[in-house]
Amino acid sequence: MNEIQMNAESAVRNFLQKYAGQALQAEDWLDDGSPIRLKVSCKTDGSAVFDFTGTGYQVLGNLNAPKAVTSSAIVYCLRCMLKESIPLNEGLLSPVQIIIPQGSLLDPSDTAAVVGGNVLTSQRVVDVILK
Repeated sequence: MNEIQMNAESAVRNFLQKYAGQALQAEDWLDDGSPIRLKVSCKTDGSAVFDFTGTGYQVLGNLNAPKAVTSSAIVYCLRCMLKESIPLNEGLLSPVQIIIPQGSLLDPSDTAAVVGGNVLTSQRVVDVILK
């Protein structure tokens, strides 16, 4: 299993190295107007920071999404952008640091409704990452 994870990490690092030194930015909005903002900073070692600072605060409805949903969206997008067929595993996120502001709609409080975020918001997060 370690070899599979190391292979996935290597594939992601090779992909991200193409964007070393760049700060990529994208944003989109939920239907209620809440922004999802992303800045990806890629480094020469193939690591990257996915920073969602500037994303809207948690909402009263159920469009909030737990942090795991954002992590899953990043994994999905990385697998889509790789030219290799990589099995789903934790190695895909090894070179990635994820910053999600606490209290945002991507890291809501424990009492916030999240069911719609698992479906609707996750798709919008994917849109922002792929931009």
